[in-house]
Amino acid sequence: MSGEPSVSSAVIRGLEFLDRHAGEWYCTRCWADEVGADARTLHRVSVLMGTDEARLAGYEAKADGACKVHDAKGTRLAGRKGPRSVRGLRKPRS
Repeated sequence: MSGEPSVSSAVIRGLEFLDRHAGEWYCTRCWADEVGADARTLHRVSVLMGTDEARLAGYEAKADGACKVHDAKGTRLAGRKGPRSVRGLRKPRS
């Protein structure tokens, strides 16, 4: 053991997903559904993503943000705000 914290595969899948969908906001529940992960795990990650360090690394989170999945489901759910929303800031690779 090197003393470094391990990163779960769910977190890695979540960050890779945000990299592929840069600029699009997802609430933590829909983000977890998209990557097949536990929403509680990704919610904890989203709290850390609200820091300046995370922004410099290319990720952003905010409270009461929008969600692309809810907006795509039509007017009934459009504009619904999740408890936390996340997005990747990097431009997707071509």
